[in-house]
Order: sequence, then C-alpha cells, then structure tokens
Amino acid sequence: MSEVSLQESATDEGQVLEYLARHPDFFLRHPPLLDRLRIPHEQRGAVSLVELQMERQRERIEQLELEITELMQVASQNERLFRVYAGVYADLFECHNLFDLSRLLARAFVQQLRLTAVRIWLNPNQVKVAEGEGLFLADQRQLDTLLTTRLPGQESYQGRLSLGERQMLFGQDVLVNSVALLRLGDLGLLAFASSDPGHFSPHNDTLLLGQLGRLLQLRLPELLRG
Repeated sequence: MSEVSLQESATDEGQVLEYLARHPDFFLRHPPLLDRLRIPHEQRGAVSLVELQMERQRERIEQLELEITELMQVASQNERLFRVYAGVYADLFECHNLFDLSRLLARAFVQQLRLTAVRIWLNPNQVKVAEGEGLFLADQRQLDTLLTTRLPGQESYQGRLSLGERQMLFGQDVLVNSVALLRLGDLGLLAFASSDPGHFSPHNDTLLLGQLGRLLQLRLPELLRG
C-alpha cells in the first residue's frame, strides 16, 4: 500500500472513530450490522462484537476483583501491624529495665511480625547502664559511622546495609536482607532485621516507627535509672 493510501486509510479510520464516539447508539439503530460484524481474535479466530465486549467486561471484572482482594490483604496486614504496635506502646510502661524492653521488642517484632532480629544499640557517651546490661551499648566509633552514613539528619532509615554493617549490628548468624534503623535522639538507635529483601524499603510509611521512637526516647531514661 502506498504512503498516500496509508494516510487516506488512517483518515478514514479516524472519521469512523469520531462518528461512533459521537453516536454511541449507532449499533442499536442498526442491529443487522451488529449481527454480521466479526472481530479477529488471537485464540478464537473471529468473534462477534457483542462477544468481544462481554469478554472485555469479564477481564475488567476479574481485574477489579484482583485489585479488591489486594486492597483487603493490605488492609488486613495494616490492621495486624497496628495491633502489634499498639500492644508494644502499652507494654512499654510495664518494663523495668533494658532486658524487659528487649524481651518485649523480640516478642512483638520477631515472634509476631516474623522479623529475624531487633537490637537496642545505645550511645555509651550519653547513657549509663546497670551492671550486666553492657551488651546494649554500642561501640562509639561504629555507632557514629552508622548514624553519619545511614541517618544523616533523619530519624529513620529503611533499606539495605553492607555486609560489614549487618554483621556489626546483628552478628554473623542472623539472616539480614533488609533493615529499619530508628534514631533514638542522642540515646542511640533501634535496629530491625528482615530476611525479606523488600520488607523494609525507602518507600515504606514511617508513622508507626516514628511513634515508637518518640515513646522510647521518653521511656528509656526511666529504664536506665532502674
């Protein structure tokens, strides 16, 4: 087909599309034409316009049902997440020391939310811990490096860490493919680990994490005093 013929064909198709768009009742006024129309179909050879419309409607309905199912799953996950955090907020005030706090966080985030680890990492230049609680103190140099690298001027970080950073925080025996780091003011940080590479990402909402961080900054000084 020549270039002129192609242009004429495109013009004719455009006119047909414009006419049908302005007259959506065209086929209702010409039912015999509707019955004769056959539309090429990849799997079924040729189908009527009505069959094609019904098939597209079914596809749209299936897509809507899939989207509704996904929204319901997200809503269910968000409700469960909210309930776990709400329980942590309430139980924080029943903790008497750092070991109580550590057990509470492990129960909520490791046992209930299936994370692989959670760690309290406190700033040795800002806090004094009771005898036997030294495991909660960070190495000052390592803490400063991590805060500068991952939390420069921000309260939380969600994403990946280098191998050295992962081992520094969680040791060599914990499967860590994504993390959340939560700055606790000048007191240190709280670190969460997940085996799922996509569990913690920069696009995640930080509302619940932020609330937890603010509560811990209020509660930690009392726990450190015993």
